[in-house]
Amino acid sequence: MNKCLLLKLDLVEYGKAWKLQKRLFNVKQSNQIEDVFITLQHPPTYTLGRRNRKTNHFLTDENQLRNMGYSIYRIDRGGATTYHGPGQIVCYPIIGMKSYTEDYYHYLRMLEEVMIKTLQDYKIKSRRVEGHTGVWVGKEKIGFVGVRIVGGTTMHGFSLNVNNDLSPFNMIVPCGIQDVMITSISKLLKTNVDTKETTASIMRNFANVFGVEMQTISMEELLEVISANETPQLAQG
Repeated sequence: MNKCLLLKLDLVEYGKAWKLQKRLFNVKQSNQIEDVFITLQHPPTYTLGRRNRKTNHFLTDENQLRNMGYSIYRIDRGGATTYHGPGQIVCYPIIGMKSYTEDYYHYLRMLEEVMIKTLQDYKIKSRRVEGHTGVWVGKEKIGFVGVRIVGGTTMHGFSLNVNNDLSPFNMIVPCGIQDVMITSISKLLKTNVDTKETTASIMRNFANVFGVEMQTISMEELLEVISANETPQLAQG
């Protein structure tokens, strides 16, 4: 059974989390670190994936959104525009994909399965929709997937709506899907949900789906491992 280092964070600004991912990704590509799974939340942030290079999925002016307090990042994951905010759990597996599957699309299905099993823990029946990534409950989307894979090493990952404010999704075309409705665990259950419990469920289901043993690591310990194994150029980047 593979070991996977588990880094549990709270609210982290998106740019800082992305920088950490890139450092981890580069070290992982040279096999200088074990697989890593990060869980966290972000302040209100919109991210635009590679599908947004030629298409604008904002329904409100970007400058107006920034003035309202939203961060906006154009990033290197697959997929289109999505929203992250407090109460939504975001997970970043930086792993060697080929230890689990040789197929990119099967990897996406495995990430979806983690969310499907987590929703089952809340007695919520969810499903996939053909032609799209992510997870739906009925006709409403609740889970999102967007990854980058180079040389078999993964970064970015998936997010699950738990207690987050859903109104920011109304200012974009979520995932580039017209007229899609968005939901959350708390909306479906009509009650507040403990995100720590949801995070624990996600971690347990990730371990089961991928067949790994999770080993908790602190940020300080992880940064020591990264610093000891990255090149000076990567450390500066």
